Amino acid sequence: MIFPKGREDLEGFSIKSFIFDKKVILAQALLILSAMTLFDYGIRLLFIALLIYILVLLSFIDYKYKAVPDYLLLAVIFVAPFVSESMLHFFQNGFMFAGGFVILNFIVTFYIQNIKSRITKNELLKNQTALGEGDIPIITMIGGILGIKFALLAIIIASCIALVHSIYNKMKKEEETPFIPYLVMGFLVVFFMSDYIKLEWVLE
Repeated sequence: MIFPKGREDLEGFSIKSFIFDKKVILAQALLILSAMTLFDYGIRLLFIALLIYILVLLSFIDYKYKAVPDYLLLAVIFVAPFVSESMLHFFQNGFMFAGGFVILNFIVTFYIQNIKSRITKNELLKNQTALGEGDIPIITMIGGILGIKFALLAIIIASCIALVHSIYNKMKKEEETPFIPYLVMGFLVVFFMSDYIKLEWVLE
């Protein structure tokens, strides 16, 4: 979800409070150190570190506010092509993957707003969407860097983790579950482990 202007519950947001947060710094440091052990030193590793830095920031912000600033999403889109081994493949796979999810989001959102809302008689569902606007750029990044098959695995991992959190939220009677933290988790797991994962069975 992207920060909507004038939203009262975001009045206290400050990017500096996340940049200097100890938990954020620790997560960034551990993940960047892990990347340094897995990837060859060079310009690409610098972009990988920068991407991890931004993704961790986005995850913590989305977890707290269930919304993220659009300039961080733009930063992801600008940095991600340099992480991919091929810029051409990044744009081909990224836009194809994101396009599929845009269509899926339209169908599921239509169901939530027009069918589920009537069945459950819940007026709040009429304004609910399946995916937040901020999820699409992250999904584009995942598809562009990992390719379609590995990206699907990342989404499956993210969805499974998010499902557990969603069930927990239902028990606490909270409606929204932030998805960006789990998209980032799924992406990093597959990105770091892609050399050890065999996916011949996916989409074949």
